[in-house]
Order: sequence, then structure tokens, then C-alpha cells
Amino acid sequence: MRSVFSSVQFRRSEEGMVLKFAQGWDRRRGRGGGDTPSKDSPQTTKEESGSSPHPRAHGERESVRFRTAPRGFKQPPRKPYRGDDSIDGVRIVRSDEELRSLVDESRAKGTKLFVEFGTAWCEHCKGMVPAMAALGRAHRKHTFAVADVFHTPVVSERVVYTPTFWVYDRGVKVDQLIGSDVQNLKDRAWLHLS
Repeated sequence: MRSVFSSVQFRRSEEGMVLKFAQGWDRRRGRGGGDTPSKDSPQTTKEESGSSPHPRAHGERESVRFRTAPRGFKQPPRKPYRGDDSIDGVRIVRSDEELRSLVDESRAKGTKLFVEFGTAWCEHCKGMVPAMAALGRAHRKHTFAVADVFHTPVVSERVVYTPTFWVYDRGVKVDQLIGSDVQNLKDRAWLHLS
């Protein structure tokens, strides 16, 4: 059986490649179409197609997707970096030393530490930060942190997928959760915090 693409044929002419659709899709089953055009099919000649050097068909408009920008076009001004990344309920970790100090603080206080490992370009990771902040506001005794794997390369060297959540109990890693399911994160927090 021939593929669907058998109905599309290319014909070489002086202007270049011209796309032509055959009338039938399977020549073997007697459904029409074929390599040779029928008497009724339109033929394009050099006079009809014009003297355009472009391989597109006569009458087809130029692509508007890649139109050049007008002369007076200027890029919009860049917005300044906001500088303050603090979110109520979540601590933003900026280095390996800061993450290690949070683990040591969890060990000294005897509390739990939830760490989300993600990246700046990961949309799923950014989508989980509000859920972490809500859990952090609900459980003020415990610590909830967000760490970028590129800022914490030593601690997060075993992180394969983002977002990945690690749970520390008294400074010891006791659980790991992979994925961006908010309900799964809430259930895991309920399991460890109750």
C-alpha cells in the first residue's frame, strides 16, 4: 500500500520545482491519478507563470512570517532585574553553602526541610513554587526552600529530573519526589508533617 504522500508529486520545470497534487492517491487500485497529467488537468507554461525566479507557484503570496522589520523599529527597553526574589514561606537558595546551612539548621532544630530543585527555564519548576510557598506559610515551624541546580551543583549533582523535591528530617535525607504534581506534593508534605 502506498503512503499518503504518494498523492503529492513534484514536477521539474524551467522555473524550478513545482508542487502538483495528483487526483488519486493509489494508482494500483484504479483510483485515478498517476505520473502523467490528464487532458483536463491544468498545465502551467512559462508565459502563464511569469518570469519570477522564485520557485513558488504563480499568484502565491510571499510569506509574512519572516518579513524584515521596518527602518524605524527599535527593540523595547529591557526591564531591570527586580533584585528581590523573596517569597513569603519559601527561602531562595543561591549557593551550596547556603543549602548546607539550611540542612545543618534543620539538624540543630530537629525540624523538616523541603527543598525543590529546579532550573530558571523550567516552567513546571516555576509552577510549583506557589505550592511550596503555601505549604511554607501553613507550616511555619519547618523550612521550605527552592534551589537552582546550576547554583547548587555539588549538593544537587544527583538530581536528574526537574522539579525534584528532597525531604530532610533532622538533617538526613529521608524522601524524594519527582514531578510537578501539586496534589502529590501536598500529600507527601502531609505524610511527613503530621
